[in-house]
Amino acid sequence: GRQAAIKVLLREMSHRQDLVTRFFNEARAATAVKHPGIVEIYDFGYAADGSAYIVMEFLQGESLASRLRRTGPLLEARAAALGRQVAGALGAAHAKGIIHRDLKPDNIFVVPDADITEGERPKILDFGIAKLASDQTAGQSMTRTGMVMGTPAYMAPLHCSGAM
Repeated sequence: GRQAAIKVLLREMSHRQDLVTRFFNEARAATAVKHPGIVEIYDFGYAADGSAYIVMEFLQGESLASRLRRTGPLLEARAAALGRQVAGALGAAHAKGIIHRDLKPDNIFVVPDADITEGERPKILDFGIAKLASDQTAGQSMTRTGMVMGTPAYMAPLHCSGAM
């Protein structure tokens, strides 16, 4: 009874376990953290044709990357407010043992929110390459040793060196 966005992995790619695991990792990471600054996942699984899918909340607004292209740099006070909200959402994820590992303006969506003084809030998207504590405790690793994933221009030095 509510609008949703559906992210679908191509059927041809849905047979690759490594890709499906990473795809569903996004859903597991986002559902593990209940925070208004993280996109809500409603469901995930396989469609009748074998395609993997994730059903998530439909967001009205724009990515931070789109906003920056449209308006240019944010005013200092606005950047600080958005940064505090993103940090709060990341703090909630870190408390659950989840490290995003690909945080960038394209993965932050700004949505209207009347409950926020500024009238809008950021939502973190795309936990596809997140590091989950449960991966480590189960003896699994989403990435091979020495494998670096993410967007180089936005990577933390520890991530670039393979320490994360």
